[in-house]
Amino acid sequence: LERVARKMMGMSGADLRNLCNEAALIATREGKNRVEQSDFDAAADRVLLGLKREEKYGDEEKKRTAYHEAGHALCGWLEPKADPLTRVSIIPRGRTGGVTMFEPNEDRIDHSLSELQAQLVMTLGGRAADMIVFGEPMSGAIGDITHATKVARKMVANFGMSDRLGPVYFRFGEDHVFLGKEIHEGRDFSEGTARIIDEEIQRIVTAALQKAEELLKANRADLDRIAEALLVHEELDREEVEKVLKG
Repeated sequence: LERVARKMMGMSGADLRNLCNEAALIATREGKNRVEQSDFDAAADRVLLGLKREEKYGDEEKKRTAYHEAGHALCGWLEPKADPLTRVSIIPRGRTGGVTMFEPNEDRIDHSLSELQAQLVMTLGGRAADMIVFGEPMSGAIGDITHATKVARKMVANFGMSDRLGPVYFRFGEDHVFLGKEIHEGRDFSEGTARIIDEEIQRIVTAALQKAEELLKANRADLDRIAEALLVHEELDREEVEKVLKG
């Protein structure tokens, strides 16, 4: 149950109860007299990612999704300081068309500049694949762009990782744990500083996208291999991705 245990990290008590109930229902539907690891695995996917959507992809959208997720997976694979890849899928669930999952180190509470840069490259790997393969940006990257911008903003304004601004903390609105939204507070810096922060965020995100594009262009054959395997199998775990990359 190690794989399921990794997925359960960070779940609330209610989430764990839902996980057990869902696993029992899945086992019952399949006529089993006990709950097995595969049932917990499928239940974890439902709890964390949502139910599989019934509607099918068109061929073009499926190809776009396969290359987008392959871009995430390959950039994460090639970045030594990125979290280890666990799975890449183009099975539509909830509001997502596909997902690439990595295994964060739960014991680590600190992140270096190079580790955060690697995370950004992986995050923008999907947008990079869109640009390389299809020659234009896709709206499906909105979640990636949002996440990358938030990470870059923390690097600049909170973690002191900008040479232009130095080791200074700048107060922005903070995510409220219980309300699930950002609370806007009065900022404690000037308009000039705000402009520099914006410029630094743009610089960091743009550099990460350029690095992702460089990696994918240099390894285009591997990008094609992963995307083609996803079009056939729809879902690959780490070991399967490794086999695909080895031909």
